[in-house]
Amino acid sequence: MINHTRIGCSFSPLVALGSADLLVALEPGEALRFARYLSPEGVALVNTRPVLPATVTAGLACYPPIPEILSALREHCRRVVDMDATALASQAGTAQAMNVVMLGALSSQIPLSEDDLLCSLAQVVPARFLEANKRAFALGKAEVE
Repeated sequence: MINHTRIGCSFSPLVALGSADLLVALEPGEALRFARYLSPEGVALVNTRPVLPATVTAGLACYPPIPEILSALREHCRRVVDMDATALASQAGTAQAMNVVMLGALSSQIPLSEDDLLCSLAQVVPARFLEANKRAFALGKAEVE
């Protein structure tokens, strides 16, 4: 699935091929699938924990090795930040916060304040999971610093 988000541009809601400043991929195969959107100066933030498609688990296809995926990504952009965001989320207290790890990594790349992002997080995450999600955010942010 792809989601185009433009910040500070009024031309179009869609990102043209070869023009994206950032790619956030929650799965390495997805990163490779959408790498063509990245500009040569872009940055790819990639969770390296694969989610194997049914064709792979059924033995009908092979999943490419992660180093090959990352190498191919590096041909499309200036920087690839790869991390096992799922393991970091588990370390924070819940593997389900993998997307928040990625949000933390993204936070240093976008013009939104950490306070605003954490405030928004507090509005959508149930209170009992908020501290784990804040830890996940911090771990993701630390991966890119």
